[in-house]
Amino acid sequence: MLEDYEDEINEWFSEAGIDKNPFTLRINPNLFVGYNKELRRLIHHIQEDRKFAMVSGATGAGKTTLLKLIQAKFHDKHEILYLSKPPEYGEIPGVFTEKFKPPLLHRLLGKNVSIHDIPGYLNKHLGENLLLMVDEAHESDVKVLQWLRTITDQVDKIQLIMAGLPSIDKKLKNNVETLKSRVTTRIDLTTLSENETKDLIEKRIEDAGGEGLGPFTEDCVKQIYEKTGGFPREILKICDRLINWALENDVKEIDSLEELEEGESEQREERSKDFLKDLPYKQREIVKILSEEDELFPSDIAERLGTESYKTKQHAVRSVNNILRRLLKEGITERTKRGKGYVYFLDTKTKNLLVDT
Repeated sequence: MLEDYEDEINEWFSEAGIDKNPFTLRINPNLFVGYNKELRRLIHHIQEDRKFAMVSGATGAGKTTLLKLIQAKFHDKHEILYLSKPPEYGEIPGVFTEKFKPPLLHRLLGKNVSIHDIPGYLNKHLGENLLLMVDEAHESDVKVLQWLRTITDQVDKIQLIMAGLPSIDKKLKNNVETLKSRVTTRIDLTTLSENETKDLIEKRIEDAGGEGLGPFTEDCVKQIYEKTGGFPREILKICDRLINWALENDVKEIDSLEELEEGESEQREERSKDFLKDLPYKQREIVKILSEEDELFPSDIAERLGTESYKTKQHAVRSVNNILRRLLKEGITERTKRGKGYVYFLDTKTKNLLVDT
């Protein structure tokens, strides 16, 4: 029975012209799409030997993939130390001594390198420039951020790139202003354009052995962009769901989201009380804002979220509009005309769930 099911899957992929599902959530820097201007700025930052850079963006915007792309590009020119999460305070010395081993005699004698020794230790042991990349930097303890600033200041051949959610700005401003003031290159990852969304889908399909957009039609890709607002991870997630839906229903050409959304609308009726934790970070924050104050314009919501992490307030409002459009389609929010624009509020079922929670 299982073999028959596997044969059906393999047959579907063969007829669809691809070797596998192109849209599993795997990080592959070779498939990075969009943010060309931001990528160039970060490359120039490294080449110009600047010390501090910050990459900010919502969950799923592509921060980790960008760091991995930088790692792949500079691995033969720099020492690279990529941390998927910030270390605890007590782990800081080990982060560096694990990569740059102390002399054998010191290790045999049990001589430890303390955190206060790290700057001198690195100045002595570094040959090439060290590119230190800290992902999920918003989770850092304040004391860790202070020491990362101190080490980067005092070590000649080190460059620090931090990546995190936009909340890292407020954390630095309130607690480590000395680090915030040293950031000379700020990269904000927002959303992909419609053409970049198409490029991302096309590139993934080609990586899976296919050509062009197949099994998606141009109209379907347009709908995918409209539904996701151009968030890279959301694009991959909905494409993955569409591929699985097509497999289950033996559909070779995917030309619409309509049937998929009909099935998902039934699931939304059974939304659990803890649905908030399953939402992406920015969606969750907007739902919380609307739970406290009804009937807000997108610009009001952008102000409450904070616009400092965006190039302009208009960029922030555009990002919020994209998110609100997705929440509207998911049945989490509603809107009504007010003057020349729309105000948004939570639908009754969502409100009731939040009250019960």
